[in-house]
Amino acid sequence: MKIFIDSAEVGEVEKYISWGLCDGVTTNPSICLKSGVKGGEEGIKKRALEIAALIAPRPLSVEVTTDKIDEILVEARKYNAWAENISVKVTITDRNGSSLLPAIYQLVSEGISVNVTAMMTFNQAILAAKAINAGLSKSQVKKTHFISIFAGRISEEHGVEQAQKVLKEVRQWLDFHNYKNIEIIVGSVRSPENVDLWSKSGAHILTIPPEVIAKCLLSARTKETVVQFLDDANKALQQL
Repeated sequence: MKIFIDSAEVGEVEKYISWGLCDGVTTNPSICLKSGVKGGEEGIKKRALEIAALIAPRPLSVEVTTDKIDEILVEARKYNAWAENISVKVTITDRNGSSLLPAIYQLVSEGISVNVTAMMTFNQAILAAKAINAGLSKSQVKKTHFISIFAGRISEEHGVEQAQKVLKEVRQWLDFHNYKNIEIIVGSVRSPENVDLWSKSGAHILTIPPEVIAKCLLSARTKETVVQFLDDANKALQQL
């Protein structure tokens, strides 16, 4: 299983690279805003170029800022030109629930890596995978593509078991149909408990916010044990 860092903070990305935990980075407009990115598209481009260079050849997901198909294609082509390791995030539907699969199919056909995002159901995920696979059959470039399933939001509405079920069944479906160029990203990971459960779901990737990674390392018993080990080590040194 891979871990992506769900952040646009360069310092955070650098930190997790140094820990050996960064297999990629995911961003979106909300994350960029939270990270202090300013200046519209130029600001996003500057930050994306910085992170893309830092993590290359690992992927960086950058999300389009529109839900209109023609505009998605224009934006995605721009983002793709920024760096070789950029994957363009596109939501599965627009704000009215209409399909954005035509844009996804076209981008994959052009050799642009996509990350189809904001998915909550098995049906959404397999339709996105079908569109990606159809685009791959036309493309001369066989990049890796992603389908992002928002397990945290599924859990809020339908319970943790349903989120786990969707993730497992989508992975089984991808494997059965031999869709080797498509990987599942688990999004909206909000707690160490989510990491524990969904890392066993068969998903290829968990994208985790830095604050959740920090919590995953915490254990009161571990802290007590470390203190005991250090105290015992100091006593042993004094007696040598």
